[in-house]
Amino acid sequence: MRIMPFKHPPKLYNTHGEIRKVGYELEYAKVRIEEAVQLIQELFGGRVQQESRFKRTVQDTELGDFTVEFDLTLLSEKRYKKAFEALNIHLEDVHLGNGTLETEVETALESVVSKVFPYEIACPPIPCTQLAPLEKLREALYRNNAEGTNSFPTNAFGTHINVKVPDTSTTTLLAYLRSFLLLYPWLLEAGKTDLARKISPFIDPYPAAYAELVLAPAYKPALEQFILDYHTHNPDRNRPLDLFPLFAYLRKDLPAQFTGLGKVKARDAFHYRLPNSSIAQPDWTLAQEWNNWVRVEELANDPAKITDLSLEYLSLKKNTFIGFETRWVKRTLAWLT
Repeated sequence: MRIMPFKHPPKLYNTHGEIRKVGYELEYAKVRIEEAVQLIQELFGGRVQQESRFKRTVQDTELGDFTVEFDLTLLSEKRYKKAFEALNIHLEDVHLGNGTLETEVETALESVVSKVFPYEIACPPIPCTQLAPLEKLREALYRNNAEGTNSFPTNAFGTHINVKVPDTSTTTLLAYLRSFLLLYPWLLEAGKTDLARKISPFIDPYPAAYAELVLAPAYKPALEQFILDYHTHNPDRNRPLDLFPLFAYLRKDLPAQFTGLGKVKARDAFHYRLPNSSIAQPDWTLAQEWNNWVRVEELANDPAKITDLSLEYLSLKKNTFIGFETRWVKRTLAWLT
């Protein structure tokens, strides 16, 4: 397996003088919760806290607290029981051998839905200068035959990266969003985004009308207008860069008014959802996905270049009927290299 260093972003520190932190969320199949918990303990220590059959935390490791779960509310919140209770059947009260009917039903459901829905390891936020130990976890999952996006045509699994913001000014957030929009076609190619993920609803691209609004140099909204505009064009969380957790952190009152978002965990971080989970590929690394994100950071901190590229993007988009993405990727590569 190759060793790839994690690049440092141009802004290492936040406004409090703290090194910015990064948290990964790894989606995969085949390695069950108990096995994943054991791998984490072998690598980083810690103690296990069982919250439910489908969720455990590994607390007080050398990196912080990990969460391992099967992230499907049908199972994690036991919603399947409602159908049985409507028939006056209480699964936990029906004993079969040493277990209960509830256990048997959950085992059957898990075996079926785990073919489509992934297990997930949520890693603790750690300093962006100390991300290398997470590669040990990726390698351990690979050695234990974990499956990712490319293992099955319907596996729309992802690797999510939660990146603490350098500051919370609207100017900064807008610069990062503009940078992401400008680099998005290149990111799709650089990350070899899987077809299952492209056609799934989980990472729908930002609408063209919204990209044109945001990339216009005259667009300088206050925070409230920024949030309202975002929601108008993006009424759900299925975007490759999900800003609703950040908006909930900055203005809890506004996202709380929006319907259809589901559970939004407020945090002062960008929620980058685009990368595949290529956990079954021996040459894949978490560093390469992080380094692609650092390109977004680098452009976000070059305001003159953002303005130039935005004007070029809008002009090319306006005057191209077919093949805009291909032409823009070539332009992006010329700038990046």
